[in-house]
Amino acid sequence: MKSTRTKYSTVVAALMVLPILSGCANGDSVVESAGAESRDQIVVAADASVESSVLAEVYSTVLSSSGLSARVESVGGGRTQSLEALDAARVTLVPEFTGALLDHYDPSSPARKADDVFEALSRSLPEGLSVSDYAMAEDRAVLALDTAYAQSLGAKTIEAFAPSCAAATPLVSARFVEDGAVEQLAEGAECVFAGVDQATPADVPGAQVFGTTTLSALAQSDAVTVLADSNHVLAAQNVVPLFRAGALGDSAVKALSVVAGELSTTDLAAMIEQVRTGKASASEVARTWWDTRQ
Repeated sequence: MKSTRTKYSTVVAALMVLPILSGCANGDSVVESAGAESRDQIVVAADASVESSVLAEVYSTVLSSSGLSARVESVGGGRTQSLEALDAARVTLVPEFTGALLDHYDPSSPARKADDVFEALSRSLPEGLSVSDYAMAEDRAVLALDTAYAQSLGAKTIEAFAPSCAAATPLVSARFVEDGAVEQLAEGAECVFAGVDQATPADVPGAQVFGTTTLSALAQSDAVTVLADSNHVLAAQNVVPLFRAGALGDSAVKALSVVAGELSTTDLAAMIEQVRTGKASASEVARTWWDTRQ
């Protein structure tokens, strides 16, 4: 499903917060020639995760379609390795998530809403680093219930389920824990679990409560009901490009904005699942995704 929302903020430099506006993006604009703009090749980092490799290929594909020279560089490891490569200028751009980056640069920030997290992230960036528009695509922590269990409780929101937390031991993913979701639920919704279980779903038959993220196959399935989080208890984790300040010209920034306007969580989750199950490579799913938008 095609996202219709994009952000028309200009590139946000470190220690600067700019207004954030909403509107529509036209994917056709990215295929304009880079014209007289001459830049070195844009190197997009991909760490060892499937999510990172797919996002790297998406950014590289759209940048290349704008007439720029771009490629993906595998840096292995995780966020630490990608940021080290960026600091060392071995790569130009790192696909990331707003909340995770904010936690890296300012772990004490109380920001939870998407716009608030983005603004706080912009202020927290060290000199020399910038971010541009964030996408609607996200990998935010979510609390989910087995669909039959959710129906029996009549619970559709985190707040409605909160009184039942004390008797629950949810099955949680590593990312759910790493993103501080357990603590955020306790602080923001008075949802304190009896305990948490990090076993895989297959190891816990009959599990009823799950802590996962929006890009997971579980969250995208009909097997569970993802509880609504209208009060923004769990921090936003929107896709965002992090890059060296001044390393990208106008055409590149324009291409990044198109990704922000076009990439949805559903799109990204489907691409990740194809790669994870071996049905296609990261470059193939990124190319197919972009071709459908021309």
